[in-house]
Amino acid sequence: MQDPNDALLFFDDLSPAQQQALRAALAEDPVLADAFAQWRQVRAAVRERLHADVPDRRLLVLYALESAGRADVLSPDEQQALGAARPALEQAAQRHPALADVVAHVEVCCADFEAAWDAHFDTETRPARKAAPDRRAARPARRPVLRWGWRAVATVALAAFVAVLVLIVQRDRSLTTVHVAEGQTRLVELADGSTVRLLGGAALTYADPARAGVFNRRVRLSGRAFFDVAPDRQGFTVETPTALATVLGTSFGIQAHADAMEVVLATGRLSVASKAAQERFVVLEPGQMSRVSRDALPTTPAPVDLAEALAWTGLFLFRATPLEDAAARLSARYGVAVSVAQPLRAERVTGTFEHAQPLDEILQTLATALEAAVEGSAAEGYRLAPAGQ
Repeated sequence: MQDPNDALLFFDDLSPAQQQALRAALAEDPVLADAFAQWRQVRAAVRERLHADVPDRRLLVLYALESAGRADVLSPDEQQALGAARPALEQAAQRHPALADVVAHVEVCCADFEAAWDAHFDTETRPARKAAPDRRAARPARRPVLRWGWRAVATVALAAFVAVLVLIVQRDRSLTTVHVAEGQTRLVELADGSTVRLLGGAALTYADPARAGVFNRRVRLSGRAFFDVAPDRQGFTVETPTALATVLGTSFGIQAHADAMEVVLATGRLSVASKAAQERFVVLEPGQMSRVSRDALPTTPAPVDLAEALAWTGLFLFRATPLEDAAARLSARYGVAVSVAQPLRAERVTGTFEHAQPLDEILQTLATALEAAVEGSAAEGYRLAPAGQ
């Protein structure tokens, strides 16, 4: 059987044998059966909505033809009926913006139809021969056939519009969007185990498994966020207004705005591409960054200091960082002296901590990982030393 998703969407167009095969698959897969039931419900609701706005679909065909510059194919009665219905149709067009795409599609298809016609017949109309032994040899009159062809094109385009509208509604019903107010921070846990730390003003949109039945590891982001992606064979994609970032499992920070996106990779590997040229991507290694402006290719990956480049995340990001360097960063942040005993200075530490965490809590975590001890206090300063000294 073909792709089950395609079969679900176009069930009515399947042959009886294909429909029977799909029913058998639905009987064995409750999740697929539920998706199919939801699809049928949404499609019915969309058709009902469109019918309420435009009870006579024939008028919508006439409207599309006129808007596409083909008013000359309408009869006087059709022009009169269209004039009376135009206010309601224009309101429907406002409620369904995708109708503008249908009109544009009708215009393109009509032009293609004419080009195909002219490729097979002369541009001059010749009358059919009265005594032609084979009527199929007579050339059809151009205008009547073009009139019929344009109407067929408009009808098909409108049917496609209904299908697309259903897909959009179904997609939007399954999406969840999280907005974070300015000055706030929010941690979002996704169904696959990944986490997203959203900074003030950010918005994250993702498929809610409770509605969609599945989490597809593709999210949309505007604003600033730090991602910690759970490993999986299926790639995790972040879509921004200008670019796409795809990973299997990694941590990185993204600042996504209307005209540009900047990404800094902390761990793992990350591919970055412009939405306008997705096949021309760059691959980042840990400690590198790239920027993608609108309609431009990603910049060449460049090395950065992770602590500085990701300071806006509100996190300490230690990735195989020498303990002495980590201590210096913590000391500068908290305004408290933090020293490291000589035997531990070259030890490397990895971890992620929030700026809001108490200093002694972070130091104790680092010490535990190194089997070391924390000495001193905030008043006199802290010292990390080997345990037992």
